[in-house]
Amino acid sequence: MAVLSHSMTFADEGQRIRRLTRLLFSIIWVVPATLAALQMTVVGDASGTHYGIGTAIVWQGSAWMLWGLWAQLILTLVDRVKLDTARVLPWLLLHVGMTVLLSAANVLAIAWLDHVFGAVGQVTSYAFALRVVLVNHLDIQVVLYWAVLGVAYMVEFVRRYRERDRAATELEQKVARTQLEALRMQLNPHFLFNALNSVAELMEMDVKEAQRMLIRVSDLLRLSLRSAGHSLIPVWQEVELVELYLQIARVRYGAGLDVDIEVDPNAVDLMVPSFLLQPLVENALKHGLAPGHPDQSIALRLVRVGDGLEIVVEDNGKGLDGLLTTSGRFLAAVPSVDGLGIGLTNTRSRLAMLYGDRYAFRMSNMATGGCRVDIRLPVED
Repeated sequence: MAVLSHSMTFADEGQRIRRLTRLLFSIIWVVPATLAALQMTVVGDASGTHYGIGTAIVWQGSAWMLWGLWAQLILTLVDRVKLDTARVLPWLLLHVGMTVLLSAANVLAIAWLDHVFGAVGQVTSYAFALRVVLVNHLDIQVVLYWAVLGVAYMVEFVRRYRERDRAATELEQKVARTQLEALRMQLNPHFLFNALNSVAELMEMDVKEAQRMLIRVSDLLRLSLRSAGHSLIPVWQEVELVELYLQIARVRYGAGLDVDIEVDPNAVDLMVPSFLLQPLVENALKHGLAPGHPDQSIALRLVRVGDGLEIVVEDNGKGLDGLLTTSGRFLAAVPSVDGLGIGLTNTRSRLAMLYGDRYAFRMSNMATGGCRVDIRLPVED
């Protein structure tokens, strides 16, 4: 069930449903009143007497619209007297008593209307009209009471179900947001520790370069904080974060590290999970490449394909070392990668929480050497 806009609460929605129900039970009696008036005008009453449309509408309209009043009373009872399996007998006695009371009131009222308006066609006493109504209309009054009561409780049960369903949905969303935030809290310190370790190593070789690297780390943390609290951020912002991370990584891996980032113009503003790309790039650096070696490369591509966003990260390092099973294939809903570090483990967990079975994740060794990560996400415009 979708969440209501304008911060509508459970109580607000319940009151809206109650108001609509009361309005419906106020005006629905116009239908049988109109039909009965037409019948008396066209066909006539039991004596064969025909009545003018105005008289018929006032007569039958008054008789049927009384149930608009009784229905409001029944709805009030439904609001105040809950149907509890532990107290069925008191509930049943209450409504049996109300059935007798309202049926008697309605029979007396209808008899009076028949006595007044029936005199237009024939002279009848009130006692005679009352006997006729008791014979012809008492049963329908009982049926109408329990029909209105049944519909009212059905609406009440539907309202309660909607409230419970909405409460459960909001609770699931809160739990998911909490879990996602917990994963982010695990991921950010993990990245920060690695960056600070690189700074510490650089301090022994080049203090000025270490200072510049600390500035880049500060900029990267500033971008990370900017996206804090947001599960999804635009692709351009995620790429900006990765570029800052790679500037820090180049200090450690040297000039031999070549990075190629290609972003489809149609994908720049698409929404992706925050801190999605950095763990993928870090995994390529940590598990595939080695500091100081020449001719090392990482390629990152983000392309919109139909209703999906395809993300590919490739490196020319040593590739996977027994971390991938042979089961599964690209676009499988459940990835077949185990034994990875906290970065990729959290990435997979976050994708599963955000997209369910609508995402794809696969890692594989390339024939030319190195590792390839393929991710496909549904488009979130």
